[in-house]
Amino acid sequence: MSPTIMLVGAGHMGRSALSILARSLPAARFVVVDRSAQSLRLAEAIASDRVESRQGDISREGLDASGMDLVLNFAGPFFLGSDGAARAAIAAGAAYVDVGDDAEGTRTILALDEAAKAENVPVITGGGLSPGVSNWLACSLLEGHPGLDGIKIVWITREPDPGGLAVLRHMLHMAVAPCPTWRNGGMEFTKGFVPETAESFDVPPPFNRIEAYDTAHPEPVTLGRFRPDLALVQCKGSLFPNWANAAFSTLGRIGFGHTDITVEIDGKDIQPIEVLWKLLWKRHEMKPGAQRTSATQVNVLGTQENVPVIMKSITDAGDMSRGTGLGMAAAALSLLEGSVPAGANGVEVISYQKGIDHFLRLAREAGTFADGIVTTCF
Repeated sequence: MSPTIMLVGAGHMGRSALSILARSLPAARFVVVDRSAQSLRLAEAIASDRVESRQGDISREGLDASGMDLVLNFAGPFFLGSDGAARAAIAAGAAYVDVGDDAEGTRTILALDEAAKAENVPVITGGGLSPGVSNWLACSLLEGHPGLDGIKIVWITREPDPGGLAVLRHMLHMAVAPCPTWRNGGMEFTKGFVPETAESFDVPPPFNRIEAYDTAHPEPVTLGRFRPDLALVQCKGSLFPNWANAAFSTLGRIGFGHTDITVEIDGKDIQPIEVLWKLLWKRHEMKPGAQRTSATQVNVLGTQENVPVIMKSITDAGDMSRGTGLGMAAAALSLLEGSVPAGANGVEVISYQKGIDHFLRLAREAGTFADGIVTTCF
């Protein structure tokens, strides 16, 4: 198989997926699109003989996906609700998957369902780790334990560096965006990262016992659509150490989480988040190397009448971008193999066994998620 794959957005997560796919598909060719010349140079270095770079801003210039077999979209923040890359993939007859992790952007892509079906194109939103592998683990629990009537997803991350600007925008946006919960056939909404939604969980090391809060992740949107019979689909998140949750919540609410606010500094209008991003990176660069430790974990609990029955967990001694790249690569391989229905859907329409098998194999090859899937019964 020698597919041609377009990758939109060559930041940390995009390059992570590109590196994995380049190893896994030695005959594949890649077209990488990004605004940043530096990001494109880093992407080209991954497989210089098979990576073609195109510099441009798809939000202004559009996207030409003609000749592509698959389009992977990493160009966030997804809460802005752009569907340009997905529409370009549909027009080109190319399969599509994005790493969208905001409920607003998810709904924008799901609205393309009829257009995707008309062109017989599978369009998937929410690839990655959470959403992504989290959805496959949920489907696995539901099939293996028919008595379950609910799913709780709890993600935890310890990130020593602030990541890209789009990642920081997403984190702060979750403090001001309504958090969806699928409950008894309808969607309810709460505030993100506030004490009144706090819930404590016993989880595998290195976190052990954590407090998690409602987040504006899209798992309730797509899993509720896929399994409307469920009494509960909820996603909670936690930053480690715990004080970081209150810090991000406060920063988001005082203005850094709003994209429609600019301030004037020396005659130039800028978004306040840009100053915060540079400050966080400066502080990170000043830290001793020993303090730069990462960890990522996703726990998926199956519940019955809101009581936990069983939990599946995956843990990596690395940042979220590494796990997200693995999840997106697993979704990409599944799409290239076919048998994914046309239309716009969440990642759960991919066979959960196929998705999980790809993820675990790729993780083993990369030396990550060493414990595989850990199952806990309550």
